[in-house]
Amino acid sequence: MPLDSKPESTYRSFLVLLLTLMLAAEFVFVGWLSARGADDDDPVLRRIDAIYADMQPLEYDPPADRWQHIPRTIDRLRFGPKLKVVMLGDSIVNDTSRSGWEKLVERMYPRCTIEKITSVRGSTGCWYYRDPEQLETYVLRHKPDLLMIGGISHRNDIESIRAVIRQVREALNPDPEIILMTPVFGPDDPRDDPDWSYAVPGDDSFRARLKRLAEEEQVEFLDMTGPWGRYIRTCGEDIHWFKRDYIHANAKGEAILGRILERYFAPKTPQQP
Repeated sequence: MPLDSKPESTYRSFLVLLLTLMLAAEFVFVGWLSARGADDDDPVLRRIDAIYADMQPLEYDPPADRWQHIPRTIDRLRFGPKLKVVMLGDSIVNDTSRSGWEKLVERMYPRCTIEKITSVRGSTGCWYYRDPEQLETYVLRHKPDLLMIGGISHRNDIESIRAVIRQVREALNPDPEIILMTPVFGPDDPRDDPDWSYAVPGDDSFRARLKRLAEEEQVEFLDMTGPWGRYIRTCGEDIHWFKRDYIHANAKGEAILGRILERYFAPKTPQQP
């Protein structure tokens, strides 16, 4: 065996490793460049990213056991090609839609295109949408894959939300998956609200009753109130910095809501079930 065979073998192995790393780096760079180019071509993403860049980052870890009632939605996000979403509610839901959250989610799931239909009426909740004619106009004719119900205008009428859930399930085949979202913005200020809490309380508040309804009807529950309120309480800005009037979010307020939804739909880590 030649005396220099081992160093030569080591040198060749080093060259192979170096070439492999160079190819991997090129692949990552090309992928990053393509993704960055796609973002740069989307005016909505450019706008909402620019707004959020001047804000305190959102700190929100969504529940590890989320998505139990939206498995088809998650499959569509992962594998595509399309997810049709109807957002039902009032002007607060309209503000949530205006956040451009679907663009943030599409960026995480490039195989899926989200078709978002904002189906709202000012100061209106499910006490109105439960009427068969209105339900057909605002929900059924769109045949959504996912129905998101939210807002501050339900008049504490949990049974009307239940009626909408059941009517939609009965009318559509396949029936859409459903997410119930708790209230955000409106006249309340979580900084001086003695009843505010990050966790959903175990009382008879609308937020608590909405969670119980979700459990009873086996639909997804998304608590927006907690992460939104904590952001307002800890970001160092006055709440009016996030509002365009006494009730509604401005672009910065909408950005909070969009980033909550982004985190909620973000792919789970390998440690999460």
